[in-house]
Parts: sequence; structure tokens; C-alpha cells
Amino acid sequence: MPSRTIDPIQASGRLAIIAGRGQQPLDVERAARARGETPFIIRIKQHCAADFPHSEVVDFGIGQLAAAVDAMRQAGCSRLIMTGKVDRPPLNPLSLDSEALRLLGRVIFKGDDAALTIISGYFREKGFELLAQNHFLEGRQIEPGYHFGRTLSPDERQAISCGIDTLEALGRLDVGQSVMVQGHRVLAIEAAEGTDLMIDRAAELIEPQGGCVAFVKMSKSGQNPEQDPPGFGCMTAQKLASYGVTIIALEPVYVFLADELADIEELAASQSLIITSTDNTASLSGTDTEG
Repeated sequence: MPSRTIDPIQASGRLAIIAGRGQQPLDVERAARARGETPFIIRIKQHCAADFPHSEVVDFGIGQLAAAVDAMRQAGCSRLIMTGKVDRPPLNPLSLDSEALRLLGRVIFKGDDAALTIISGYFREKGFELLAQNHFLEGRQIEPGYHFGRTLSPDERQAISCGIDTLEALGRLDVGQSVMVQGHRVLAIEAAEGTDLMIDRAAELIEPQGGCVAFVKMSKSGQNPEQDPPGFGCMTAQKLASYGVTIIALEPVYVFLADELADIEELAASQSLIITSTDNTASLSGTDTEG
């Protein structure tokens, strides 16, 4: 697949963090403070319930764009990170401010990546420099050639290859970052429901005698890593293990790890999970690594 590079962004001005669900906003905030930042946190109502006791925090609804921009400006922010999970809510025009209403028609029928591109463009137009989620969380990815666990069988390699082919074909349509494959049969493709619900849906379709099941996660073709990089962490690994899925393939560099790699490997070792990078498809024997 063609190589993509992530350009470094130079720091200037106060940092704002728009926080959704999950652990990532907390990790970004802590890492930023460790570098001497004084983050200004905007928690998205009904999405982010985390506490940030050491930072200044305000709460806004997902449709309060103008208020969020004003708050960031008053706090002296010029840089912005959007991090954490945000589900698309049913948008009631009565709950949207004038800025959100202007964006609504442009994003409502767009795929996730296209919608985020529009939203990111809006913040840039307002004078904010957008930083990638990994700006403060270096090392939150696997490297090319990574392999953890036992050597994969030919059938397991074929299942992963089928998943990669499926995601590469769909990526240009802004569809799916994850897929579940059993043999040469695609069980489910991640759509608007998100990874967790896709896994639940696929689990009902697994044939007990149908051979190995592989979970594959990759970035979409042309996806901007500053916006919504595909994520993987211990919670997803545990969910897969609970359904008996043990084969996990992640795109190196571009899949953002929600947890430290050492923590993911510790869980993988306890659940007999195999984690490999997608660039190993030509020869997925890898180097066996035991946690």
C-alpha cells in the first residue's frame, strides 16, 4: 500500500482538548501536562464523563460550536486536539447554535472521515491549529513487521489477507476501519455502529466448525491521521477474546493504540491472542514474542 507520512506540528499557544468518551482524553491531558502544558478541556456533554482535576474544564453540548470557540479563544488557546469517541447523535435543529446549523447540511450525510474533515476545516478557519492525537502520545502504535504470539497458520494468514483486501477496497468509499473474517468469508464490516457493535454482530455469525476468525483494523485510504485515526486497545482485545477470536491484525504506524503496547501485550498473553501487523501478509511467520 502507498506510504503516508505524519508531519510534525510545532507547538505555539495554549492547548485545547475537545474530549469524548474513553481513556484517550485523559491520557492526552496527562501527557500534555507532563510537557508543561496547561490544557483547557472541553468535555462533550453526554459523551465525556471523565474528571480532569488538574486542568481547567468546561462542558458543552455537541451542537454548541460557537460557545466552544468563544471559550477556547477567551482561554487563550490556539492549538486543538480532538480525542475520544463521539457517537453521532440524532441532531435536533433546536439544540444547535447558528454555527452548528451552518455545518449540519454539510456533514449530516457524509461518512465519518469526510464529516471530520469538514469539522476540522471549520476549526482551522477559526484560527486553531489542529494537532494529531499522537502528538503527545508517541509510541502508541505498532511498528512494521510487528508480531506477538505464536506463528500463524496458512489459514490464519489467508483470513487476514481477505480482511486487508476488503478494507482496501472499501477505504476509498469512506467505509469501515475494521472487518471480521472467517476463512474467506467476511462476517461483518464496521459501519456507522462502531467497532464494538460490529464485533457483537459478527460474533453471532461465527460458524463453530468454520475455521479461524480474524479481526483486521486499518486506516481508510487517504484518511487524515490528525482527525480520527483507527484505534485499538485492551477493551477491544478483551471483547474479541470473550467471543473466542484470537487473531488480530493492525496496520502499523496508523492504528492508534488506546493503551500502552506493554499493557496490550500483557492482556494478549493472558488470553492467548495473536497480534500482527498487516504488512506481514506476505510472510506472517513473524518473530514469536512471549509476553
